[in-house]
Amino acid sequence: MHNPNPFTRQEAVELWARLVAGWADHLDNSGARTLLDGCPTGADAGGSYEGVTRMFWGLGGWLSQPGRTPLVRWRDKVYDLSALMVRGIANGCDPSSPSYWGIEYSPGREYDQRTVESGQVAFALWQTRKSIWEQLTDTERTHIYHWLERFGRRPTTWHGNWSLFWVVNHACRKALDLPYDQGIIDEVMYAYLDGVYCGDGWYDDAPVRGSGFFDEYNTWVFGSHVLAWAQVDGAAQPGRRDELLERVRQWMRNYPYFFAANGAYSEFGRSLSYKFARLGTPLWAYKLGVWPHSAGMLKRLVGRHLRWYVDRGAVRADGTLCQSLTETGSVEIAETYISTGATYWAMQAFGGLWNLADDDPFWEAEEEPLPAEAGDYVKVFPQPGWVVTATDGAVQRFNGGSIRAHGYGAKYAKLVYSTQHPFNVGLTDGFSSPDGTLCLIDGDLRGERTKNLGCAVGEPGWLHIHWEQALNGLTHVIDTVIVVRGGQHVRAHRITLDPATSSPIRAIEGGAPLGTIQGEVPTILSGPCWQAAGSYDHAVAVRGLRGYDRARLWTGAPGINSVYPFALVPVLQVEAVQPQHDLLCQVFSGVMPDQKVLPEATITAEWQADGSVHLVWDGQIYQIPALNTKG
Repeated sequence: MHNPNPFTRQEAVELWARLVAGWADHLDNSGARTLLDGCPTGADAGGSYEGVTRMFWGLGGWLSQPGRTPLVRWRDKVYDLSALMVRGIANGCDPSSPSYWGIEYSPGREYDQRTVESGQVAFALWQTRKSIWEQLTDTERTHIYHWLERFGRRPTTWHGNWSLFWVVNHACRKALDLPYDQGIIDEVMYAYLDGVYCGDGWYDDAPVRGSGFFDEYNTWVFGSHVLAWAQVDGAAQPGRRDELLERVRQWMRNYPYFFAANGAYSEFGRSLSYKFARLGTPLWAYKLGVWPHSAGMLKRLVGRHLRWYVDRGAVRADGTLCQSLTETGSVEIAETYISTGATYWAMQAFGGLWNLADDDPFWEAEEEPLPAEAGDYVKVFPQPGWVVTATDGAVQRFNGGSIRAHGYGAKYAKLVYSTQHPFNVGLTDGFSSPDGTLCLIDGDLRGERTKNLGCAVGEPGWLHIHWEQALNGLTHVIDTVIVVRGGQHVRAHRITLDPATSSPIRAIEGGAPLGTIQGEVPTILSGPCWQAAGSYDHAVAVRGLRGYDRARLWTGAPGINSVYPFALVPVLQVEAVQPQHDLLCQVFSGVMPDQKVLPEATITAEWQADGSVHLVWDGQIYQIPALNTKG
């Protein structure tokens, strides 16, 4: 399922036209809300306003270029993007309209969802100031200002990436000669951003630095909204603009390493329903001169990533976006705040594309290989606590340092996330799948990582994590070392049970999930304390080396994988965890298995008195330093 042809502007326009048609054909009578299939949330009452406000990323980009026609054709129908935008924003901001965006379903909240939407609405108006803004009536402009003002009022504190929605709201109001608060812009762009900046392009998505909340929001808010501010208001503070743009450049330097050769992304974290929204930041970075790679590599990345989603049904046959990652993936990828229209955050990708002029050199650049195409690699990122590897074009993200509890479970708690073997996101009997992690079991309750106490990563590709697993009112502590070598890695754990433990504790540890489609019959192989499964060109396996009792396949409920309709997980089990219990296993993911999929290896791991770990793998010695733990 790989298209080797270069990505072209014509291909982008045709996909955009299909998305426009699907979106426009599902508008309500006012044009201010979408009526879409999916799992509705409270924000879907009366239709999804997010389905319109978020489409403005793309509409604003398309209409931003002088001389570009506002007319888009899909099959035998023509859509006037200018008219659609004017109609949507005029009715959405009109308090007398039945589709008014200001009706509150959470009255009194400082952090209201409409604040999120206000940023891209204001930005789209600024982009189209010479066309849309000037054709609006005085009454319509007044309604728009009052809506932007209502959802741009200063909150008591700055909590995270949301702070930038206020910035773009006020910066665009400033540029449109509307009343604004310069203090909000300065507080966020100086004090707040410096307070959560962690170096090398990484922001901690938290009130203050130190929470370790690293995920896709580094790209589709911290990146995109800083770039939007730089375009709109950066000239007023050129020194600060250049400093913030340099941070984007540093993040973009690492960014291509997270993409597989086929354009797949190592999906991790929340809000993954936004899909290819992650393309907006690199495209805007290119436009503003802070994309540190070639235009040819960017073109390859954009084309292959878009195709990866389209080829897997992320865009429905009718041209609308689904809430799941793919047509067959679990809808549980979507959080409770993902309305049927929320997925249109993905239009950041087209906002970035259409900000480029029709004759921009990007469109004619000769494509250049992605890093995962060029060869295998191991990249160590100390700040988020990740080790990212590429093997035979597939990418794995080993996650030591970024963890969020509070219901996000599988989206952060696993030890590894893969492009070739996407993680299981759905629940079985109320609990997350054991793929990619170690889970303790107390009776009918199964745990997962709930808190990090310490983390370090290092060359040539190791992680050391000290973490907690809260389970049935008790808190168990686990010290984990992972060493990566190509498509294999070794995990060593030392479990220390809560001293108050009175009931028997079991454990289950999973390798990567083997995702399959309809009609696939996996090949199953097993042996003494090892289990493997494979189908066509992908396979997974685990081997217990110390402390486990048996290996088996775990299936869980159907439809729990983030990409595939079916998935099998090879697991190792412990029937009785001791108060202090050491485990050692070998994990594989890669091509079709055979009897040598996990060749016998000599692997030992010993915990030293100072907390360091001495691991030897077929004669190669890894001395993993002790951690400075907290908590």
